[in-house]
Amino acid sequence: MESPPLRHLLLVGVGGAVGALSRYGVDLIFEISLATLIVNLFGVAIAAVCIYRLSLTHEQQLFLVTGFAGGFTTYSAFALLLYDLTLPQAGLYIAASLLLSLAIIRVIRAGVR
Repeated sequence: MESPPLRHLLLVGVGGAVGALSRYGVDLIFEISLATLIVNLFGVAIAAVCIYRLSLTHEQQLFLVTGFAGGFTTYSAFALLLYDLTLPQAGLYIAASLLLSLAIIRVIRAGVR
């Protein structure tokens, strides 16, 4: 396997740093469970818009989807949050996260026709 160009690594790294710092900003504004839901849903929307609505170059996708959205969203916070919830609360949070994520993708993708 060929190594990616340094430019690609920098695009992903800088995008990830911007995403992580943005994530931290959301954490400062909202309570943790709401912050996690917001960043994960917003990250899905960003990725879906980039993939289905915009004609981005490969490098733009590396920065926005792999870097920014990857650094902005988090599965680890999602899992840790679920661990501390009661079973009914966890089920509701999982369902809301997944169903709202799929709805966001559906709405964004529907505009691609």
